[in-house]
Amino acid sequence: EKPYTAASIRASLLHDTVTPLGTRQDTSPASGMRSIPLAFGLSALVPGLGQMYNRQWGKAIAAVALEAAVVTGYFVLRNRGLDAEDVFKDDAHLNWSPIRYARWLNDYTEFLVQDHGANISAPSITIPTGINFERPDAWTSANRQSAAAFFEQIRRVERDVFHPETRAVFSHQLPGFGEQQYYELIGKYFQFAPGWTDYPAWESDSGEFTVAIDPEMTGEGGSKPNVSNKFYAYARDHAHSQDLLRQASRLSLLLIVNHLIAGIDAAVSAKLHTDRISTQLGFSYTPTGETVPVAALRIRL
Repeated sequence: EKPYTAASIRASLLHDTVTPLGTRQDTSPASGMRSIPLAFGLSALVPGLGQMYNRQWGKAIAAVALEAAVVTGYFVLRNRGLDAEDVFKDDAHLNWSPIRYARWLNDYTEFLVQDHGANISAPSITIPTGINFERPDAWTSANRQSAAAFFEQIRRVERDVFHPETRAVFSHQLPGFGEQQYYELIGKYFQFAPGWTDYPAWESDSGEFTVAIDPEMTGEGGSKPNVSNKFYAYARDHAHSQDLLRQASRLSLLLIVNHLIAGIDAAVSAKLHTDRISTQLGFSYTPTGETVPVAALRIRL
C-alpha cells in the first residue's frame, strides 16, 4: 500500500481520522478520569470529600460548611432540650405530688357517691409512708416496690370514676412514676391538675366539697377555672423542651439527606468529567512507511 504522507498523518491526528493497523480503545483509566463509586462514597461518608476528589474546591468548602453548621445546630438544640427536660422533671418532683393526687381521688370518689349516686367498687387508696417523691434518686428497692403498688391502687380508682358533666370515664390513667408518659400527662390532662401544690382546696373547713373538687368543671368561654398556674407553666416548659428535641431530631434527618445529596453530586460530577475524556491507542505510518504507535486523547468541551 502507498505510505501515508506527513500531511495526511498530521490531518488524521488533528481530525481523529487515523486509519491505524490495529486500532483499539484503551480500557485503562486515563490521567484525570474520575471513579464514580469512589466520588459517591467519599461524599456519602463525609460531605465535601468527593468534591475535593473532583477538584471542585468551592463545592467542597460549601459542603463542609453545611455539614459543620448542621452538626453544631443538632448538638446545640439537643443539649438545650435535655437541659429543659431536666428542669421540668425537677419541677414535677417538687410540685406535683402523687400523694396529693391520691387524696383528691379518694375525696372525689366520695363526692361522686354523695352527689351523683355513683357506684364505685374500687377500694380507697392507701396513702404510703416513707416514700419521698421529691427525691426518687434516693429510693431503695423497697421504695420502688411500694410506689408501684401505690400507683396500681390509683389506677384502679381511675378506672371506676367519671366526669360529672359528661358522665364519661377518665380517658387516662397515671403511668408509672418517672416514665416518659408520666411527665407528659400530669401537665396535659386536667384530671391530674389536683396533684399540683397550688391547686385550690377542694374541701372547706366545715368538710363540704368546694367547686375545686372537679378540675374538669367548665367556666366562661370554655375555661377551666379550677386549674392552677403551675399546671399551665409546667405544660409550657414541657412543650418547649420537646419542641427543642424535635428540632434536633429533624436536623439529624437533614444530616442524612446532606450526605446523600453530596454523594450524588460528587458521583454526577465525576461522570460528567469522565465522559469528556477518552483515549485511543493504535498504529500509523511515518512518511518513510514505517509503522509507529499512535496515542490520542480526546476532550469534549
